[in-house]
Amino acid sequence: MENFDQDLLLSLNLQLLQSDVNAMIATEKDLKIILNEILKWIGYESKNDILTSILLYNKKTSQLYTGAAPSLPDRYCDAINGAKAGPVAGSCGTAAYFRKQVIVQNIATDPLWQDYKSLALVEGLHSCWSTPIFGANKELLGTFAIYYKEPRKPTPHDLQLIDEIVELTATAIESREKDFETIVGL
Repeated sequence: MENFDQDLLLSLNLQLLQSDVNAMIATEKDLKIILNEILKWIGYESKNDILTSILLYNKKTSQLYTGAAPSLPDRYCDAINGAKAGPVAGSCGTAAYFRKQVIVQNIATDPLWQDYKSLALVEGLHSCWSTPIFGANKELLGTFAIYYKEPRKPTPHDLQLIDEIVELTATAIESREKDFETIVGL
């Protein structure tokens, strides 16, 4: 019964977030404001000590730019802003490159993080899961990432929440094409 109650509450809260995002889209709020609101919600909903980001993808340069990362340290965000997607480019760069979800349970030991490991660890980041965000036409728009301060793998609840957030984020990004193009330099 407890899982049913939790699932029902999550569904209702997600509907409220979707309504809020739709209202922000209708009132032409800036994309960064909308993305920050989505990330604040998932931080609240997760009830865990998580940090999140949404990186936006420039298809011409294969670079990722910060769309929102309200809980990540500025120093970390500045260092990864404009990083290229690649086969060994942390969780987000690799997720963008292969266009599939990348789950890194332990940044300290995962080879995908060889170029970013020291940067992440000095900020206390030990786990990162990144999921690509696709538009309606299946074009890559960016990545959504969850970081933890300890090594960790996702639960089925985490994966469900990620899928819902990625879909909502894609809607927000596509509704604000001009903002998106400005952020990624198109």
